[in-house]
Amino acid sequence: MMGWGLLRSLVLLVLVLAGSLAHDTITRLDMADVTNEVTVVIEVLNGCGRGGIGEKVCEFLSSKGFDVMFVGNADDFQYERTLVVDRAGDRTKALGIAELLGAGTVITQVNPSSFVEATLVLGKDVAVIAPWLSR
Repeated sequence: MMGWGLLRSLVLLVLVLAGSLAHDTITRLDMADVTNEVTVVIEVLNGCGRGGIGEKVCEFLSSKGFDVMFVGNADDFQYERTLVVDRAGDRTKALGIAELLGAGTVITQVNPSSFVEATLVLGKDVAVIAPWLSR
């Protein structure tokens, strides 16, 4: 019986140490300045008509940890202002995208059947809000 008690103690010790190592890993990731703790799935739509802009924004957002599921054209190219649409009912994610890009307009249109959490529609102001795109 004494052997089982010792075995249980060793198993418990291993579990505690494993938990401690996992915590250290998380702390190191936080210190590495990870942009997003939770991956946000988005789509990028070109609403300004500027060729290649969607792909540039996709590359930028992907480098920041976003999961860009789709890049394409909006319903038209007459969007004056860049718009972030919250599709999942989590406005904080949409606000984070807007803050990252400097886009001021965020609206909520929850779509439970959508595969994306947010839609980014690039407007004609994209050169102003993201001047790095011109480089």
